[in-house]
Amino acid sequence: MRPSTQFELPEGVDWGLWVERWDRMQERYLVRRDERMELIVRLIRDTQSSVRCVVDLGCGTGSLMLAVLRAFPRAQVFGLDFDPTLLALARARLAGFSERAQLMQVDMREESWVEGLPLPVDAAVSATALHWLPPGELALLYKRLAKVLHQGGIFLNADHVGSDHTSIQKGWEQHRELMRAQEGHSSADDWDGFWEAYLGVLGPSVRQLHQRLIGEWEGSDAGIPLAWHLDQLRASGFTAVDCFWRCDCDAIYGGIRA
Repeated sequence: MRPSTQFELPEGVDWGLWVERWDRMQERYLVRRDERMELIVRLIRDTQSSVRCVVDLGCGTGSLMLAVLRAFPRAQVFGLDFDPTLLALARARLAGFSERAQLMQVDMREESWVEGLPLPVDAAVSATALHWLPPGELALLYKRLAKVLHQGGIFLNADHVGSDHTSIQKGWEQHRELMRAQEGHSSADDWDGFWEAYLGVLGPSVRQLHQRLIGEWEGSDAGIPLAWHLDQLRASGFTAVDCFWRCDCDAIYGGIRA
């Protein structure tokens, strides 16, 4: 496992402001964002008789973790991410949950990312993070997830999914832009604008670290076709594999560990 590069936000930084700016930026891009998190919580509740431990893969600033912690007051939630600048905001967002919220800087491309988790867990979730992984690495991750979850545990991923057909993909992307405009979040930071401002506060050395870390990821914003994900999950030992929600090139898919 790579060495941890955790750090604290510089003194005097209003972390609440940056968490809010992150959420507004995400809402600008992710149509019906709250609906996605609500459905993930409901599917966990519907499939698990008790929820004691959940792991969030690529937790970012802890948005989905917050929804899970609120929904399951007896659960411990582990948030895993590679980016220490986002984990710093997650640490601030989730400070009120004490030991129930555990944050770990890990590289999910390495098998050792499971170290430190109280295995097996009841649910593994993710939101707009796993598309950073190339297909080979993602297929390996699905196989490892089958060992992380207990029998009957659920995996759910809300992320981008693409199409093999150019015209279909183009139509999805055009419709997504229309829906984004209708939701009216255009005044929020765009992706580049948020990072330019946030890294400016953190300083030059952190900016260099972040640029190096991000440069190591090889995924695609367009996503991989949904059928590929479903096939890989079945091959990895999941049953009840399905698409539970879809909006053009975004979906929530997953399955139950057989």
